[in-house]
Amino acid sequence: MSKAQAHIEVLAEDQQRINAFSRLHVKMQELERKLASEKRYLEELEDASNELMLSDDDNVRFLVGECLVHFEKDTAEGRLEEVTKEAKESADKTTADLADVKKQLGDLKAHLYAKFGSQINLEEE
Repeated sequence: MSKAQAHIEVLAEDQQRINAFSRLHVKMQELERKLASEKRYLEELEDASNELMLSDDDNVRFLVGECLVHFEKDTAEGRLEEVTKEAKESADKTTADLADVKKQLGDLKAHLYAKFGSQINLEEE
């Protein structure tokens, strides 16, 4: 074996880091899917808000759970603002969580590549 391909012993702490990387990678993918879903939801809420502003009706149907409920336009606008605020807060939290996970992944990746070099592949295919 050449020096570049020399066997590097995998210690228990290395295996723990590899396992942590794997778990964090799965969590990152889940958070990315969740964030994409939250962004689509925010777009739908924005569309609903625009439609509500253009509406001439005094009473509108508003989805609550799985039921459509009739609200006065002003009440619906207020409720839509609340829902949008909650959705933005959730998306902001997901964005922060995702950034934290990506930082942890970067730290683990740097450590593992420093030790194992090309003998480990942590990239997605």
